Amino acid sequence: MKRGLYWIFLAFLLFPGLCVAQDQRPSCVLLGAVDLKPLLGADHDALVEFGEASCRAETKAAGHRMVILTVTEQPRYELKNWLFAIKELTAKERAKEVTVSAEPELGPDAFSVSEKGERREIEIYAIKGAKAVVVQGTWAIGGPVTDDDFKRLRQVAGSVLAKLP
Repeated sequence: MKRGLYWIFLAFLLFPGLCVAQDQRPSCVLLGAVDLKPLLGADHDALVEFGEASCRAETKAAGHRMVILTVTEQPRYELKNWLFAIKELTAKERAKEVTVSAEPELGPDAFSVSEKGERREIEIYAIKGAKAVVVQGTWAIGGPVTDDDFKRLRQVAGSVLAKLP
């Protein structure tokens, strides 16, 4: 009888730890399923939670590069309004600094924001159902974001969208 109570007590002690261990941020799960080696190198740092809903991966090597994935869930009409507002405000307020481009391969509402001149930052916005996906790439040191890097960031966004329900 005592042995049975011991196992029940042990299960109650371990159960909360198991629940916490299984509670992973969706953006980290999705970013972890994408091969970031072409963008960040084989020895990039482990993924870390960033902000309230984001996940960040960055290089260990010189040329500090960072990829951030944000996945949020809201009613679709709110997401469409949010994306439209970001696109319009960015195009209006930052027109001298950035280029806003449609990204039709990621969906009808998808777009990207890239710096003019020596690109150091890229943002890609897309929605699928009731989820918004934002992929940000920042190259702080070293060369700028190349066209190949931009293509790979689009592929990250596409991979994440494909994995969403």
